This record gives sequence, structure tokens and C-alpha cells, in this order.
Amino acid sequence: MSGASADRRRGHRSQASEADAGSDNVLCYADQGSFVGLRALGRGPVLHFTWIYSHPLDEAKVDQFNVSLAQSLLGRVLRRSPLPWGRHRWVASPVPVPVKWFRDPIPLESLPEWRSSLVELPIDPEYGPGWRLAVQVLDDGSCALSILVSHTIADGQAAIQAMVDAVAGRPLDPGFPAPSWRWSPVLLARDAVESARALPEVVRALATLLRRPRTKGADAIPHSTSRLLNGQHDAPEPTVDVPLVHVVLDEAACEARAADLGVASNTLLAAFATRLAFRLGRVDASGRVKLVLPVSDRQPGDRRGNALRAITVMADPDAYRTNLRPFQRELRTALTSLLRWGDDLTPLAPLLPYVPLWLARHLERLVLGADLPVGCSLVGEMPAELSRPCGEASMLQISGLERYTASVLEQLGGRLYLVGYRIRGRILVSVSGYAPDHVTTRTALASSVGDALADLLLDGTVS
Repeated sequence: MSGASADRRRGHRSQASEADAGSDNVLCYADQGSFVGLRALGRGPVLHFTWIYSHPLDEAKVDQFNVSLAQSLLGRVLRRSPLPWGRHRWVASPVPVPVKWFRDPIPLESLPEWRSSLVELPIDPEYGPGWRLAVQVLDDGSCALSILVSHTIADGQAAIQAMVDAVAGRPLDPGFPAPSWRWSPVLLARDAVESARALPEVVRALATLLRRPRTKGADAIPHSTSRLLNGQHDAPEPTVDVPLVHVVLDEAACEARAADLGVASNTLLAAFATRLAFRLGRVDASGRVKLVLPVSDRQPGDRRGNALRAITVMADPDAYRTNLRPFQRELRTALTSLLRWGDDLTPLAPLLPYVPLWLARHLERLVLGADLPVGCSLVGEMPAELSRPCGEASMLQISGLERYTASVLEQLGGRLYLVGYRIRGRILVSVSGYAPDHVTTRTALASSVGDALADLLLDGTVS
């Protein structure tokens, strides 16, 4: 889904947007929300694109793609302000790390495990690399090419545009300053002035936070956070492989089914997310699903890492099983409200430089609420260039990748996130789902996905 911010509708843009989009701003201030969240939550969210090739890859082409990506919006890292309350900024990182080659062949059936294992590759938006390429050789002579991008460096739209520019040979000079750990008195003074200018926004954000109604779930600090506050540290837990499956739908058939129901195809995909949440037991006490849909606010020349807001709809998976028109009206009403009034998280963003990491965890729970959110990102039509980073690929898979432990998943009540996109006459949906003691394997998730498709009379292939 896409949209424009309420600020732009009122004729002005937010401070973060101005700082990142203006080419004359030498400090190139970075949006700190995703970075603070990354450090606070420790999950290191990354965007994950994988291309499948039916033949070996030319190493020279892969290296050239790697170099071209470093000349795009991805060629940057974040530098913290030396002032405790100061804003972070982007600096240039034009030299990519070498491509990671996995030359021991594996069968195609083992590719999901390989993709999950990439979470162990070091990706860091501050110390670098903020992104990297990896290639896995398959035992039938084919290859898989993956790119991992820190969600702090770029959201989906920014990453896609960077890859399209790299494929098309359009180098970008975003004007980021060269990296340096030394701060001149002039830069320190400007940073202090900008921080002082932001104080009214901080006061307003604090007032907004204090006015919010408190709920039991929002006030409860997770057990692991309480242990950290008391100076206790558990031994590191192993990462859990959160099941991921892919659904392939014929675009024409999906559009026809949506037309039969009198709704847009994106509404049908959102309804699929609610039915899948129902199948996984991810519903609140009233049986409803908290559906959260990101909305892009990215403008031409925008240099923000994450130009995203979100709408939230409490959906009834039973009532909307056959009659989706009320569901579509709710989605459109939520989008209209977002464009006019904004979302719940953006007003709190000015507080982020001033809060400790444990409080950032608490703020995340406050925004999401105590119920079980279900993410559904509908990206839209993929540019043709995205299918051929190193020649034409036979398959493109898009998903997220995060570092979860069993205790974190238990605290969160599991996880469910869907990414839907269109390419070459097909609609593809990647589904990352985990329900403690219920859905913990790909086989179990694939079964639930198949049932949810059948609920809506959708004919899709689940891989």
C-alpha cells in the first residue's frame, strides 16, 4: 500500500523528512526510530531478496552488481552524534564488502535452511556493512543470489529503487559526507542548535505519551527487560528458525476472485492474512485480528531510511470470510485517517534520542498494544529490472529476516508477517509465521496457509 503523509497534505514536511531529502544539508540527519529499535530489541531486522538462477552465475557480473549497489542509496552507514541527545546522521560508505560465496553445493530442498542461516552474517547499519550479497551454489548446477539489507539503511521501496538503479547502471550521488570519527566545533555547534530546535517537538511528544490511556499490556514490562533493569543477564539463547513459506498465485485468477467479491485484490490479500491469523490462533479475546499494514510515504529524492507509516484495522476473520466489502471500507477509512491525522508512532519519534534502550522496548509494546499484531506489507508491482540483477532470474523471493529466540517468541505470542508483491503476471506472498506449541515448522505453517487459501477459494501453490 502507498500513501502520502498528513504533514505534506497540510503543506509542510516533517523535520526528519526535510533533513534527509534536502541535498544542501551537510549533516544528512538520519531517522533514528529503526536504529533505536534495532539496538533496543536486538533482533537486527533485515530485508531479504533471493533470486534463483537455473545456471551458474558469472562472478564478474555479481561483483559488478555489488559495486553498483554501493553507489546507490545503500552506500551509507549511520554515525551517532557525540551529544547524548543529538541526532544521528548518514555518512558515505561507497566501498562494498566482498560477496560471500558458499561454494559447497546443496540441494534445492535445503535452500530455506540456507536462507535462514544468513541471519548469522554480520549486518550493522552503524559499523557496517549495512547490506551484503551472498551466493549459494546448488547441486543441480543452479544458483541462489541473496541480498540482505538492514532495515535501518532502507525500507522496501528504497531498497528496490537502489537495486533497480544498480541494474540499470544509474549511479547515485546522494551527497553524504565522507565517514569520519572526528567532529569539528562547527559541526558540534550545528548539532547542538538542531537539537535545541527539536525541543518543542520533544515536549509535544512527551505530552502525547502522557495523555495516552494506559493498558495492562502496555504497562507490563517484559520479564527479560525487568531482568536487565535489575542487572541480571541471561546466557545468550540460540536463534529460532521462524518458518517461512511462499505462495504463488495467478494474478488474473486472483483479480477475478476479488471481482466476484466486489473488492480490490489487495483487500483479498489482506483478508487472506486475517484468515491465516485465525488459523494460527493469533486473535484477541473477542476473536478479532489486529492487522497492521505499512504505508509508504517515500517521495522523489527522499533519503530517509524508513519512509513508512502504518494503518491498523481490527478485522473479524469470520464476518469477512465471504463478504469483504465492509472490510474494504474499513481499510479505506483507516488510510484516509492516516493521510489526514497521521499515525500513533510518528508523534513519539522525537523522544527516541532521550530514552534508554529498555524504555524503547516499552514504547514498542505501547504502540503495538498487548494484543497480537499481524503485519501485512503489500508492496505492489515489481519493476522488470528487479528480476535481472545478474541476468534474468527464474524466481524472486522477498521476505524479512530477524533474529528471534524461543523466549522472545513466547513473550510476543509468536509472529505472523506477510509480504505480497506482483511480478510477471503472478502474485507472490511470503509468509513468516510462528505460533508457540502450535506452528513451529514449515510443514505446519504450509498446512495452515493452504487452509487459509481454501477459506477464500483462492487457488495457490505453497512452496
